[in-house]
Amino acid sequence: MSNKIQINDLSNPILTEFQKDAKNYGETLKVDLTSEAVIKKACENSSLHDFGDEGFISRLDVLMQSVSNDEGLSGIGKFGIFNDQVRYAENRLKFEKFKKKFPEYNEEVISKPIIIIGLPRSGTTHLLNLIAADSRLKSIPYWQSLRPFHEKLINLNNEEDSRKEIAFEEYKNFLDTMPLLKSMHDMHPNHIHEEIELQAMDFSTYLPEWLAYVPEWRDYYLTHDQTNHYEYLKDVLKAMQFIKGPKKWVLKSPQHLEQILPLLNTFPDATFAITYRDPLSVVLSTATMLSYGDRVRRYQVDPKNNFSYWHSRIKTLLERFTADYKLIPLDQKSDVFFHDLIKDNIKSVKSIYSKNSLKFSSLANGEIEEYMKLNKRGKHGQVIYNLEDFNVDKSEFYESFKFYFDAFDVLKEI
Repeated sequence: MSNKIQINDLSNPILTEFQKDAKNYGETLKVDLTSEAVIKKACENSSLHDFGDEGFISRLDVLMQSVSNDEGLSGIGKFGIFNDQVRYAENRLKFEKFKKKFPEYNEEVISKPIIIIGLPRSGTTHLLNLIAADSRLKSIPYWQSLRPFHEKLINLNNEEDSRKEIAFEEYKNFLDTMPLLKSMHDMHPNHIHEEIELQAMDFSTYLPEWLAYVPEWRDYYLTHDQTNHYEYLKDVLKAMQFIKGPKKWVLKSPQHLEQILPLLNTFPDATFAITYRDPLSVVLSTATMLSYGDRVRRYQVDPKNNFSYWHSRIKTLLERFTADYKLIPLDQKSDVFFHDLIKDNIKSVKSIYSKNSLKFSSLANGEIEEYMKLNKRGKHGQVIYNLEDFNVDKSEFYESFKFYFDAFDVLKEI
């Protein structure tokens, strides 16, 4: 039985000494939130200067201006976002050098991947890690998603590969700063992560919305066709596949819900595993997790505002998905409802495999069973999510998602 964790200081956090020190340190920093500063730092860190198509700079301009407009973001919050963009820019530089050094990577074929799409906090990460336990499939460990290109591939004089070591150092700092996030969404370097970190190298994802209040960026992203950026993702996947197999991918990202057409255009033969969950549980979990993180990255924590923002944002995801669901060929999609996934993991995986050319072997069964044994739900404790923290009218909330409940057989959990 998992340990139940109650967060009693969500709105008025009592900071640990480490959190106080981190927040105070952030206020001593002078963070230049401009694309020029990001590009300069990335070039300095990597000693590289060729970014390939520089059309990304205009997108980075919009993003950095939007982050600058967020006056509630603390110094350490700004510093974290700046460092993320520098890392993405460095990864982009290294990818460009990789492409010149190994042009034959482009002959790789991404064939019939399994792509998990569904709401955040709806079991997508668990399902991804379940399927990734099948050793016939290629997936992306979190440490690798942060820095996908080994230095030795870029520079033959560099024998070291410190990417995993750096990721573990960052993970320790992450746990010291936000210890309860391990119980809500553990970011262990070895766990299998979504491909959005690779998409971020092209600077066009919904990822910044998880780190700051950036409505200008959200609107910019939502009003632009993402097909080219999905093609960029596919190009990176081909490079990673060229470096090391297997040749069949399992991928996932909640963002895909609102990008069905670009996803289908880019991966036309994919099998799509679609997760469904009560959106109230999703928004409640999301708002709690983000409000907890805000105790360090923001000057003030506003749980009600977090709930309101993600109520609207999840609604947009689902409206776009519901409208485009019919575009996915019937023989390429497998619907996975949260309550069914929790009840029987193996049955859910088998239903996905039945739509793909991959057979569910006894070896795969054993590998997935072993993962399940070592990763039981709530093994790090289970955070209690309280509607009372957000002053929500449950009936009004459910009414706003009537279109979703009408379209899909989703159970209400609250």
